Amino acid sequence: MFKLLFFLFLLFLFVILYSFKKRVDNVLDVLFPPKNKRKGDANNPDVLVKCLNCGVYLPKSDAVKKIKLNGEVLYFCSEQCKKEYSSKK
Repeated sequence: MFKLLFFLFLLFLFVILYSFKKRVDNVLDVLFPPKNKRKGDANNPDVLVKCLNCGVYLPKSDAVKKIKLNGEVLYFCSEQCKKEYSSKK
């Protein structure tokens, strides 16, 4: 009987500590959001961008970038699309 009570006590203690850890993690995530979860993060790889030449949407991390004179960043799916777009302009 004592072993069963001891086991239940350990289980209860584990559940309490685990829920406390989850609450602390949630508070820390609110105070210090992970890099990939920050709102408005320009380097977020989950953001989709459109290739200006062929219209394909792709993750920003996979895009080929070209910066124009006015500071605007243009995204392309490949070097070939980048060259075709440059030759059109």
